Amino acid sequence: MRADISSAMYRESIPEQTNYRVLVIDDNEIELTLYHNGLGQEFDVSFSPNAHAAWGLLNSAPLPDAIILDIMMPGEDGLQLCSRIKETQFIQDVPIIFVSSLTELAVKSQAFELGGADFITKPPVMTELIVCLRRHMALYRKTKKLESLIFIDPLTHLPNAARFQEVLAIEWLRCARYWHHLTLLMIRIDNLDTVREIDGSDKYFSTIAAVANNFAAAGNRPGDLVATISNDRFALLLCDCGHDGATLKANQIMSTFDHSELANTAVHLSCTIGYAVAAPAGGGSPEALLQSVENVMFEALQHDTGKIHPVNGIIGVTE
Repeated sequence: MRADISSAMYRESIPEQTNYRVLVIDDNEIELTLYHNGLGQEFDVSFSPNAHAAWGLLNSAPLPDAIILDIMMPGEDGLQLCSRIKETQFIQDVPIIFVSSLTELAVKSQAFELGGADFITKPPVMTELIVCLRRHMALYRKTKKLESLIFIDPLTHLPNAARFQEVLAIEWLRCARYWHHLTLLMIRIDNLDTVREIDGSDKYFSTIAAVANNFAAAGNRPGDLVATISNDRFALLLCDCGHDGATLKANQIMSTFDHSELANTAVHLSCTIGYAVAAPAGGGSPEALLQSVENVMFEALQHDTGKIHPVNGIIGVTE
């Protein structure tokens, strides 16, 4: 029953789509068939029989425009899954429509408190459910398009510095709750001004766009964030990643200047990378993480460009 899906990197912009996407999460095969027959002609519908499988879809497929979520399911129930979704920055805005046979006021109140957009009693009337879905999905698309005007860099099409600051604060709190590491890489493009001096502004800006396109693939896990901080500076935020993973990622980024179209520019481009790893549950702050990377970058740009410069230890564990 599940529609075809493909791997998608996290981006802030909403892709142009002919149809709305809906993810239905319900463990009842008969009800999944009902949804398939009732919604399949209106939307691109994917199906999941439990929270575990749904989480895999949300982390590997193009995001849905809405989620239909049952409450009573084996293992992690719908309320628990809703809470997890609303704590995860790259999917937290997707509207969740609870469809459940539970009618107690306390259950409905909890569903809305956790971030549910609507609550419908089973069995749903399909015409009413379709109207409900269209209303919430239209608002979601409109909101995302407005956010893209505010939070997307117009040259690189990556999240901008304002969005980076917002996500850094959100991910710090999330990693603190789940005892995950949080790693920040700051990447500065060396010799970029020389491109403008030799080849002019058009080549300068097209080179920045090419660099951004190569860097975008570095954040290839859902939830990773690649952001444009300034014309010659980018940030990469990696959740649940320690020193080994950060070093590997930094080396991959360095290699893009030798094994991509960037290696064919008239001016030899390279980059300087500074990074730090934090354990938010142990203490510290997102500002401390950012400042530690800024400090190591300042020293590197004075004396030793073109290399990787880690901050020793783990912020929140070893100060």
